[in-house]
Amino acid sequence: MEKIIPPATPTRFMKIASQSLFAVACVMGAASVLVAAMAAHMGADGTPEASRAVQSAIQFHQIHALALLVVAWMAMGPRASKFHLLSGLLFLAGLLMFSVNIELRHLAGVDQFRAATPYGGMALVAGWLSLLGCLRFK
Repeated sequence: MEKIIPPATPTRFMKIASQSLFAVACVMGAASVLVAAMAAHMGADGTPEASRAVQSAIQFHQIHALALLVVAWMAMGPRASKFHLLSGLLFLAGLLMFSVNIELRHLAGVDQFRAATPYGGMALVAGWLSLLGCLRFK
């Protein structure tokens, strides 16, 4: 006979953290649409390489804003785990250091954070891998 274990109720910290990540995900999603519109009307800094970099960054921005939204939503549920929050924080760090960084460099001329770009890519990869920790085996 299997023992039925009721789902744990989320702690206050998990509730606040997941709701905050959800709100940030909404803002990041809206920002990705605004940046895409800006890029479409203004264009990148002139070169085809810059244009491709911006389009790729916008695509990553939109996909990972949606991933952040889903992870934050999952972190609000009864099966929430600290891995959900870790994954969300890694997605957010990756978005800022990778996508937003490339967008700022090519659309606004901000080049101070260029060295952070590869770390942002690695944070995105780590965010996906940390979701494995959310699996619960019997």
